[in-house]
Amino acid sequence: MDHQKTQAARLRGWNTTMIMNKTAIPYINWWIAKLKANIPAQLMQVPPQIAMTTDAAPSGWGSTLEKELEMIAMAHGTQNKRQAKLTSNNREIKAITQDQRSFAKVSKSSRVQSLAIRSDNSTAVFDIKKWRASISLIKEIKQVHQTIEKLGTQIHIINPPGVKNEIADALDRLSRVGDYKLKEKISQQTCLQINLNPTIDLFSQHFNNQLPRFMSTIRGHKELAINVLNQTWKKEFPWIYPPILLLPAVLKKIRQEQIEAIIITPL
Repeated sequence: MDHQKTQAARLRGWNTTMIMNKTAIPYINWWIAKLKANIPAQLMQVPPQIAMTTDAAPSGWGSTLEKELEMIAMAHGTQNKRQAKLTSNNREIKAITQDQRSFAKVSKSSRVQSLAIRSDNSTAVFDIKKWRASISLIKEIKQVHQTIEKLGTQIHIINPPGVKNEIADALDRLSRVGDYKLKEKISQQTCLQINLNPTIDLFSQHFNNQLPRFMSTIRGHKELAINVLNQTWKKEFPWIYPPILLLPAVLKKIRQEQIEAIIITPL
């Protein structure tokens, strides 16, 4: 809609009338709904208090939530066959919508007034900022803004350098690279030699878990929970084989919960 108005003003000047095409209808309906809702909003821009970094691929999506440069939550999942065939812009915007739902409770409890959404997909960032996309994508963009309105927060859409997306990228690839495991014979010998018996296996799936009790990276079969870093590890002695990029977050979690653990990681 803004593009059509700008084009008309450039060609015929500001003191004129114009006829908009059908692509403007979703924007007009959105503004009508906004006026009817009459929800108060801050005129002053509040600096972001919390940052959500997202990344999406045909195999899966991942996101982290950071406050004062420290990761406080993470979420990830896999794409079904239909989602895998979507365009990269569509996948990214859907991932942002899913991430908002995953982190809604954290944002609400933290009383966040302003949220930075970081995505390395520059087109998706532009679409959300300018509401310029196909009709199918406008529905997803509308959901992003509606979720933010329900939380009563401002948003700042940012296209960061790729390095900032490393953890989110690692999370969206877990469904492809998370199928490795230590040989059972080696894991059993290790536990016998150090005389320790772990109680739960973390960052595993139903086909590569070392122990009967395990927390998975994604929803599958017989796991106790998903989103491992968001669960409590207290009263457990975990066996942990984490993705390398998540190792700092794992060590921080162990310190916070004051527990002991066996961590499998390359030197």
